[in-house]
Amino acid sequence: MRTYKIFFCLLAIFFYGCDDYLDRAPDLNLDENKIFSNYETAYKFQADIYTNLQKGFNVLGSFDPAPIACATDEAESRFGWNTSNLFNVGSYDDVDNRISRNYEGIRKANIFLSKKDIIPFPNQEMKDRLMGETFFLRAFFFHEIIKRYGGMPILNDKILYPNDKLELSRNSYMECVAAILDDLKNAIGLLPVTINENEQGRVTRGVAMALKSRVLLYAASPLWDKENTNPDKWKLAYEAATAVLNLKDENGSPVYRLLRGNGVSDYEKVFLLRPDEGNTEVIFWYNNVPVGFSSSEIRVWAPSGEGFGGIGAVAPTQNFVDLYEMSNGKPITDGTSGYDSQDPYKDRDPRFYKTIIYNGSVWQGVTAELYMGGKHRLSKERCRTGYYVRKYLPESLTEKSSNKAYHNWIYFRLAEIYLNYAEALNESMQKPSSDVYDAVEAVRTRSGMPLLPRNLSQAEMRQRIKNERAVELAFEEHRWWDIRRWKDGEKCFNGPMYEMEITKNSDNSYTYNKVVFEERIFTDKMNLYPIPKSEMDKNALYQQNPGWNNY
Repeated sequence: MRTYKIFFCLLAIFFYGCDDYLDRAPDLNLDENKIFSNYETAYKFQADIYTNLQKGFNVLGSFDPAPIACATDEAESRFGWNTSNLFNVGSYDDVDNRISRNYEGIRKANIFLSKKDIIPFPNQEMKDRLMGETFFLRAFFFHEIIKRYGGMPILNDKILYPNDKLELSRNSYMECVAAILDDLKNAIGLLPVTINENEQGRVTRGVAMALKSRVLLYAASPLWDKENTNPDKWKLAYEAATAVLNLKDENGSPVYRLLRGNGVSDYEKVFLLRPDEGNTEVIFWYNNVPVGFSSSEIRVWAPSGEGFGGIGAVAPTQNFVDLYEMSNGKPITDGTSGYDSQDPYKDRDPRFYKTIIYNGSVWQGVTAELYMGGKHRLSKERCRTGYYVRKYLPESLTEKSSNKAYHNWIYFRLAEIYLNYAEALNESMQKPSSDVYDAVEAVRTRSGMPLLPRNLSQAEMRQRIKNERAVELAFEEHRWWDIRRWKDGEKCFNGPMYEMEITKNSDNSYTYNKVVFEERIFTDKMNLYPIPKSEMDKNALYQQNPGWNNY
C-alpha cells in the first residue's frame, strides 16, 4: 500500500498548488469529472476537506484573537475589540459564526462522496479509508453547526454552491443528530483502528467513536429534554463512551490509555506530546507543525510583563480558580477543607499548578509578580484578573529564543470519554454505581487527587462530575458547551466575574481580596446562538431561534 506523508496544516497550500483547474475558485464551474477520474487529484481534493477544521486557540476577535474560554467563567480577555467581550454583554449576532465554514466542509464532503464510483482508488482498503474519513468529517462539521444553533438544514444529499438560491427549512435537532449518527455508523464501519505513525492527524475508527460519544451525550442533556424523549438516551450515551474505552488494536491492547505514572506532570504532557512521542491519551487533534513564540497561538496566551513578553490575553477569572478543590479533595467552600483565603494557592488540586500562573508561581525561571504594581501587573489593564494561563504553553518557548515546539489543539482525548461515560451512567440510575466512581477517579487520581467520598447521591455525583469536567478539561472549549447543554448558564455565566486584587504589604506579606471586575449577561435564550442576520437574509425559510426574533 502506498504511504501518504502529508501534514494537514499544509494541505491548503498543497491542494491549491495542483493543476490549473484546481487553482480556480470554488464558486467557478470546475470540471469535477476531470478531478475525480484521476486518483492523485481526487486524493488531494479529499485531503483538502481537513482544512475546514479549526484550532481553538485564537477564534474570537480580529486582532490578538482570544479563545472561546474568554466568553465563559474560565477567563477574560483584556482587549475590548475581542468578540469574547461582545458575548459577555449579550451581543451574539455573527459572533463565532461558523455556519459558512462548516457548510463549506460539508459541501466538499458531499462532492467527494458523490464521485466515489468514478474515482480509480488503488485498492479497496484506501477507498474504505477515504470514504470513512469523509463521512466523519461531514458529521464533525454538522455537529459544529447544531451545537451552536440547534436544528439546521441537513444537506447530506445536496451539493450547494455559493451562488445557489437557498430555500431550505430547518430540520429538528434530533433529525440532525440522526443524520450525524448515520454518517458515524458508516465511518466506524470503514475506518481502520490504527494507522502508521507517519499518517498522524488522519481520522481513525476511534475518532469517529469519540464523536459519537459526544453527540449522544449532548443530545441526552437537559437542553434537549423536550425534543429527545427517548427513555434510553443516557444508556445510548454511556454505551457509546464504553465502546471507545474498550477499543482494542489488532494485538488486543487498548488503543487509548490515560497518560499516567508520573503524577500531575503527565497531565501537562498531554498537551505537549504527540502520539509518536508516547501520548497514548490523545484521540484526535489538529496536526500542527512546530511553532515558535511569535506564533499568535503562543504569544497571545503567554503571560505579559518583564521576562515573559507575551500578550497575556487569556486571564483566568477568580470564579474559575475557585473551582479547584484542595489537595485533600474537598471544595474550598467546605469549612473543613483547610482553605485559607489569605494563602489561597496552598495545597490545591495539583492540576491548578499546571494550568494557572498565579502570584508567586515560577514560569520560565521568573517569579510571577501579580500583586498590584508588580512587574507582571503594573496595572489592571495589563493583567485583568491577577492570573495568566500556563496550560498548553511549552516552557521552552521564550520571547528571546528561536525555539519551536509542537502545540497541540486536541479535539478528543480519553479523559473526556471517561467523564462522558461517568455522566451518562450516573444519569441513568438513581444512585451512582461503582463504575461511575471508577471512571471519575481514573481521571482524578492520574493527577494525584484522592478518591471521591463514598455514598454520594446522584445529585451530589452530578455536581462532582460537572466540576471534574471544568477542571480536567479547562480551556479545551468544553465548558462553553457543557454549561449550555446543562442549562446552567444563568448560574455560571451571568452576574459578577471576580478578579484577585493582591496588595504587597511593607513586611513583604500579601493581602488577597476578591473584587468584581465585570457584570456579565446570560439569559436562557443564549443556550442557542441567534442565526446571524446575514444568514437569515440568504434563506427566507429560516426561522430564528426562540428569543432572538428582534435581535
